[in-house]
Amino acid sequence: MTNPNTKEQYKILLKASLTLTSFLFVGLVFIGIFKWGEMLPFIASLFIPNEISILTAVLIGLISSLFITTIVLITFIKTRTELPKTEGSDMIKKIMIRPSGIAVSAIGGGVFEEFFFRGVLIGLFIGYSITVDWLVILISTFLFWVIHVPQYKGATRILTGVFVNGLILALLFYFTGSLIPPMLAHGIYNTSIGIILAKKYKK
Repeated sequence: MTNPNTKEQYKILLKASLTLTSFLFVGLVFIGIFKWGEMLPFIASLFIPNEISILTAVLIGLISSLFITTIVLITFIKTRTELPKTEGSDMIKKIMIRPSGIAVSAIGGGVFEEFFFRGVLIGLFIGYSITVDWLVILISTFLFWVIHVPQYKGATRILTGVFVNGLILALLFYFTGSLIPPMLAHGIYNTSIGIILAKKYKK
């Protein structure tokens, strides 16, 4: 017979998976509206770097993930930052104690969130002027921050970190023209943080 706690964890994992997958579907709807007839070429263009090779884009993503993860960990350790006691944070703790939860976080954040917030929200609306580009980047970053507020409500340092990370990921996409760097950076960051949280909260 399935353990009630295990059953609850699987339900939470399924809920998180469906939520993250929704970013993919909403993103495809946006692309369908604004790029009807050019959906596949547009999606393909999101992964092809502007003036650098794919290998360089991969290296930028790996280096960025190392930078972001190191800065966040040092900051949180020095300030002794803890996850707030919210329903969202409790869900994160329950998800991260399983390898499958860490995988969902890495893929969901690294692929689906990046596809929507950077590839779609930025990719569809840049190219008109520098002013518009920066406005689009800031709006996308703000919306990315907003979806994380329920999880980290009351934790000012964490929410500040989410906004800064979102801005860095947006700039990675903007300056390389490819989702490869932000996807790698976000996915590896989520994996690293997930492993640390798993060790901390598995008890």
